[in-house]
Amino acid sequence: MKVLFVGSEATPFSKTGGLADVLGSLPKSLVAQGIDARVVLPKHGITKQKFQDQLLPITHFRVQVNSKQEYAGIEVTAKDNVTFYFVDNEYYFGYRDSLYGHYDDGERYGFFNNAVLKMLGELNFYPDVIHCNDWQTGLIPYLLKKKYAHLKEYQNIKTVYTIHNLAYQGVFSKELIHYLDVEYGHELEFDNMINFMKCGIVMSDKITTVSDTYAKEILYDYFGEGLSDILRMREQDLIGIVNGIDYDEFNPKEDKKIVYNYSLYNYLKGKSTNKEALREIFYLDNNKSPIVSMVSRITEAKGFDLVTSIIEDLLKQGNMQFVLLGSGDKHTEDYFHYLARTYPGKVGVYIGYSDELARKIYAGTDFFLMPSRFEPCGLAQLISLKYGTIPIVRKTGGLKDTIDSYNQFTKEGTGFAFEQYDALDLKDAIERGLAVYRDKNAWKELVRRAMQEDFSFDESAKKYLTLYESLKEE
Repeated sequence: MKVLFVGSEATPFSKTGGLADVLGSLPKSLVAQGIDARVVLPKHGITKQKFQDQLLPITHFRVQVNSKQEYAGIEVTAKDNVTFYFVDNEYYFGYRDSLYGHYDDGERYGFFNNAVLKMLGELNFYPDVIHCNDWQTGLIPYLLKKKYAHLKEYQNIKTVYTIHNLAYQGVFSKELIHYLDVEYGHELEFDNMINFMKCGIVMSDKITTVSDTYAKEILYDYFGEGLSDILRMREQDLIGIVNGIDYDEFNPKEDKKIVYNYSLYNYLKGKSTNKEALREIFYLDNNKSPIVSMVSRITEAKGFDLVTSIIEDLLKQGNMQFVLLGSGDKHTEDYFHYLARTYPGKVGVYIGYSDELARKIYAGTDFFLMPSRFEPCGLAQLISLKYGTIPIVRKTGGLKDTIDSYNQFTKEGTGFAFEQYDALDLKDAIERGLAVYRDKNAWKELVRRAMQEDFSFDESAKKYLTLYESLKEE
């Protein structure tokens, strides 16, 4: 079984979000199960800066883009027994200082999609399945059927299209068709625009999302981002497979970025030592209060309107401290700066992103807050479980699928959850968590249970393998 993953980012080569973690980990788990899993990515500027000396050029060719023949070089490296290919074009990727957000993103990723399919012939590598991810790869199933169906080597290739976040769809003017080197078809169009994600949904053999609940949610208008009707047409081919995390990467026993390593055998000392260090970083008072944390993009979708409605009341009660790492909406950033000034010793804020600081927060805090309006899967709650930091989440998408809400009577559960997107419900969930924190025996058992949860990619890989094999048999 040969599977080629196509995406726009993968750790450690490039990253803006959870997609990178998936493409950096899932292929490795599949290789461990005997699959020839490979990955192809753009050679971004950040990749060139950090990994150029590890990349070996193996071929190059030209891709038609409007009236031009654009250069496409293919370079290769290996990591964790996975082959990674990179499509090299200095103008489209190498010179850019970010992965997305450029005026010509449609042209850039149209070129990338075309280059990937042409690469297969150049390398004489024809996978059984091409596994596409998010809007940046949404044209591949269309190009495969419109441009390559007459070639014998391509005719048996099946496609899987994974929606990591339906909110980002790759929508561009219909004039873009002149740059895509393919005939126009209604499959490309949505709302009188070219829509890469809609194209991927319509043209792929199977569609997956990154949790079972999110697969159900996006069939409804509230979560469907305008595409719920299209998704309902493909409902029989749509399945949810929850993401995992790479425990080689996220493990408090081995993590070199935290102050003190720990496991189930010394987690009490580990958590307290890392907590003391984090308090020094953020100039928090050294007391017995639990620390509630967030590591997140600061957007409305992540529930920050709920947090800002209730956080000051909780701080005034004096039962907790609060730490935030993230960036985004300027007005909300300013509000948290105000909190840090108003409640010195109780609030720590870092606007920006630091992976090392994020790890220290996972290891050094007690609660991890994710009150998202929607959350396709979420990886942060899985990481926080492993580090013994208890998630407080809204029951949506992958948060609902991965966190069992604590039951005060049976003492079962792995976190605290609330149903409605409501500030008072969030406040109640936090207060329930704080109450259990004060019950030291119950709290110790809760932390131990959280750390024992297994969300490795091995289970996800088995489900994907079953899906690939079903496609091969068709």
